[in-house]
Amino acid sequence: MENYYNNLDDEWINNFDKIDNLYKDFYKDDIYYIHLRILYINRNNEIDKIKNERFLMTKPNNITREEIIGILKKKSIDDKKRYTLLSILKYNINLEPDEINNYIKKNYNNKYLTVIKNIDTITFEKSINMFHDLNDIIFIFYEKSSELIKKVSNNSSKKIYLNFNTKKKTIKKRYKD
Repeated sequence: MENYYNNLDDEWINNFDKIDNLYKDFYKDDIYYIHLRILYINRNNEIDKIKNERFLMTKPNNITREEIIGILKKKSIDDKKRYTLLSILKYNINLEPDEINNYIKKNYNNKYLTVIKNIDTITFEKSINMFHDLNDIIFIFYEKSSELIKKVSNNSSKKIYLNFNTKKKTIKKRYKD
């Protein structure tokens, strides 16, 4: 009986593994990193600067609210200019493997680009390994005018000191019966 199991043909398993490795890039997998694209727009509505960074997620497929707020705080000042957030866009290609051919041949629609309306945890759907480099978050910043910054700094309140005499005498009135 042992001789029977030793003589089993397992070549088909090896062939399957070889073929499966060829298609490994077409399986959907968790996303562990994305690219941050930061666009700075000046007061003339022209793109002033574009920055690209790679961002490693603490949880697969998720960027937490705290991470987003940290990015916004770090990136809101550039070259001693203050910027305000105009928009956040998420680009997540979540194609199925059988849709790739149509995606390449035909012009794609914008169903993969979404506007993030609230600063909250951003969730990415699983993506094909081959398209992991295309998943992005785009932050668009607009330059604050210097007049607004001056007004804010000039509107600071001043301390007011009140002088009270602490040595007051109180007079007791006595009632006569």
